[in-house]
Amino acid sequence: MTLRKISLIILSLLVFYSTAHAFTGYVQRFDEGRTIAWGDGGVTVVGEVEADAEDDAEAASPLSVRKAASKARKQMLDMILSVRIDAKQTVSAYLSDNDDLAAQLRGQIHNSLFEGPDLLRDARTVTVSESLRGKLAELILPKTVPFQSGIPPRLSTATGPAFVPEPVGGAGGYTGVIVDARGLDVTPCLLPVIYGQDGLGAYGAFLVSRQTAVENGVAAYANTASPEVLAERVGKHPLAVKAARVYGSWKTDLVVSTQEAALIRAIMQSGATRKGGVVIVIDTPPAPARSTVEEGDFDA
Repeated sequence: MTLRKISLIILSLLVFYSTAHAFTGYVQRFDEGRTIAWGDGGVTVVGEVEADAEDDAEAASPLSVRKAASKARKQMLDMILSVRIDAKQTVSAYLSDNDDLAAQLRGQIHNSLFEGPDLLRDARTVTVSESLRGKLAELILPKTVPFQSGIPPRLSTATGPAFVPEPVGGAGGYTGVIVDARGLDVTPCLLPVIYGQDGLGAYGAFLVSRQTAVENGVAAYANTASPEVLAERVGKHPLAVKAARVYGSWKTDLVVSTQEAALIRAIMQSGATRKGGVVIVIDTPPAPARSTVEEGDFDA
């Protein structure tokens, strides 16, 4: 075996080891090998390399690989456009009237990470990947969102004062929050809101800095409520609560008891917001979802 082959194998093993332990959380699976990991924000598309006249028996031609990569990136763009920002809009709807941001998003996807056929992979597949964190998040999170305003949203059923800050001492040493929303058919989004049954917001972008939302997300989604598995996000002593219901036609926001909402506010004000220390536990759908652009026409 040549030195080059050995080096490729070692490098691939190192990459696998470093990513195998990352918190991917709930992985939303679409058709045709497309996924969104709602724990770390990873977006991945695995594309098939179609046979070309220039292909030989062992490897695909560069032209075939480029075509497959281009198709995969178009599929990735479609996925990202269909992501819900919040209860009101998708990425597609937000960018439909902003040509500059739309062009920047296309450029970001065009330069997304690419893995072509190699010695350790199927010679007829390519993989492209991006992240809903970092630079991409800067593009798709609306600048109009009042991050870290301290003013919670209110439902039409809200009662009492707009906001009564709980003392930090009421946080009870909790390091984060796990909201069990299994059985409620929740739709993942970038900026979910947790309300109390009194109608006052308990957690959301209003308690999180834009930088935290860009780097870590406002909340992560997972399929398990195990504190050990979720410790990377919520710390070693999280509060676990059960969501009473979902709110809104898109089922992106959650409602917990008024008492638990007050405790969640206290916990997140005590410092857990620095890393978006909230995990929402949801069910795994029985079949791959279909990715379609909604709410507005975005020319890709």
